Amino acid sequence: MLIWAYFAKIDQVTRATATVIASARTQEIQASEGGVLSSILVKEGEDVKRGQLLLVLEEERAQAALDNSATKVAALQAKVARLEAEILDRPLLFPESVQRYSEYIQNQTELYYRRRQAISQDIASLEQMLSLANQELAINEPLLSYGDVSQADIIRLRRQVADINAQINNKRNKYFEDAQAELTRAQEELQAEQEQLRDRSQVLQEKRLLAPTAGKINNIRVTTIGGVVRPGEVIMEILPTDSDLVVEAKVRPADIAYVKEGQTASVKLDAYDYSIFGAMKGEVVYISPDTLSEPSPQGERSYYRVQIRISGAEFDGRANDIIIRPGMTASVDIKAMERSVLSYLTKPITKTLSEGLGER
Repeated sequence: MLIWAYFAKIDQVTRATATVIASARTQEIQASEGGVLSSILVKEGEDVKRGQLLLVLEEERAQAALDNSATKVAALQAKVARLEAEILDRPLLFPESVQRYSEYIQNQTELYYRRRQAISQDIASLEQMLSLANQELAINEPLLSYGDVSQADIIRLRRQVADINAQINNKRNKYFEDAQAELTRAQEELQAEQEQLRDRSQVLQEKRLLAPTAGKINNIRVTTIGGVVRPGEVIMEILPTDSDLVVEAKVRPADIAYVKEGQTASVKLDAYDYSIFGAMKGEVVYISPDTLSEPSPQGERSYYRVQIRISGAEFDGRANDIIIRPGMTASVDIKAMERSVLSYLTKPITKTLSEGLGER
């Protein structure tokens, strides 16, 4: 018997009370912009999917501001398209985003053809003057050798031809320079309006609050339709259900020495009779670096927070009958080390001798 007690091993466990939590913490649903509550589309305790619409704040003013920005952006895009066509001397084509704004397309198209017609007429008039000046010069140059015209007359006619050529070039250059300057201003205005459009689009999106994760609706704090929701105010909470479940145990400081990350643990849910359903298996994944405290009938109680990752699939026995929810209470046995039966039986004696031999 003594030999058996020396070689036989038993598990030394650390026991603690615990609570089931989701590894992803409770999600608070907040209104970043604030506004008037238009509708709530969920009820407390309802299961929701990720991305599901939860509630809507008043959207009219945000939508009006967005529409105003979208209109300005379309007008500027049409203007930029017209100016680029003028500068590059190419056919006028509008981007897809402007197609539904027929008024802007019509206005810019008319302006495009008016400006092209105006510059064409100006150039044509100058070219006609140039042609006449060249003809006059061609007629008079042979007469110089006969003395019928003076050298000064020929110089004057040549200067007239050069001046008209300069006017044509200046007219073309000014047309393109003015268009380029106008294009630069329009592009700057367009960039500013597009930024404002993105901001206003974000504001409108934030009027419709979506579930950031799958879970269960909890603690709806604002329920009055037409009531004002302040920016940053927590409207409701979601308890995540698609994340791993974790048991958070409170281990006494006297028991923490033998608890290590990676140790196995047995988890018994208080809601399910252990003798019928058995226990779940788990693994220690986190130990708080210092003690925490909480009030108790005996005063402040210190403990270490220890998290154990569990899985319903590892439940011994009737796994299909088990529904695990955050907030359930449990007890955990963390396997700390193995001891021989002999050391377990002789522990009271060795402890008494050790304390007795140390007395004065």
